[in-house]
Amino acid sequence: MAEPDHIERGAHLVPSARALLDLPMEERILGRWPDLWIGHREAKDIHQWLDQMLASPRSSRPRNGLLHGESGVGKSTTLRRWARQVNDRAARRVEEGDPAELGEWAVLPVLLFDTPPKGDETRLYNAMLEAFGYDAKSLRSLADKYCRVKDLIYACQVRVIVMDEFHNALSGRFDQRLHFNVVIKHITNETGIPFVVAGTASVDQVFRKEDQLHRRFSRFEMKRWKQTADWAKLLTSFERVIPLAEPSRLFEPEIANRLFAYSDGIIGELSEILKQAAITAALSGKERIELDMIRPLN
Repeated sequence: MAEPDHIERGAHLVPSARALLDLPMEERILGRWPDLWIGHREAKDIHQWLDQMLASPRSSRPRNGLLHGESGVGKSTTLRRWARQVNDRAARRVEEGDPAELGEWAVLPVLLFDTPPKGDETRLYNAMLEAFGYDAKSLRSLADKYCRVKDLIYACQVRVIVMDEFHNALSGRFDQRLHFNVVIKHITNETGIPFVVAGTASVDQVFRKEDQLHRRFSRFEMKRWKQTADWAKLLTSFERVIPLAEPSRLFEPEIANRLFAYSDGIIGELSEILKQAAITAALSGKERIELDMIRPLN
């Protein structure tokens, strides 16, 4: 059978990326890049792990989770994608339900925020209140902040509390870190809700040295990618969502090898290298990433 004479422009793209092709470069690449999502196998495994915690009933001693790995391997992106999906689904269920049952506060199954530096208890409560959309400055005392946090956890039907960048808490003195851990333990015991914390390998090392933390946290490590068949699949997934009109064939050995050499298998660096190459491809009018467009990060 003869092959068709004409291949549709952007036929290699997923529909959502193909729909962007006529937009200016600034909008279709720079503007949309932060929302780029590659649902690779490890990310899906992490989402399933988080779903299990979300579905767990309240407990006086909930099992918490630690997601750890070096910087750039995709911890924050994976967590924030999951939190947004869960909270969006909850919002849709509320909208489709009985308006008479709507509460004063939005349903927020996942409360996600960045860990404050030095394990500071006041900053912790402020970060939690701000994640709820509450004005933390309106409450002065530590006790008032904690009580409001606890009230909002129940009012918003929180099921999992996620603290990203948990290595920030390690910058404090030993007594500050110890007190911070006690505060987290107290919140979990009072509410029955698990914490998921994410950070670099240094967090895992500290947890292993402190017996109570070691026993109460399950672990998931995100690692660098290896140059296997999965690396080629990852590059193919990127190519399908990068809105360029022509296929770049990123999986071909010469391009795949260069991308691996420049990124060291760190998905965050790979994403940035591909973004710069995609900008060059769009501005050149070639609409595909070529080998000479792939450059190391400064």
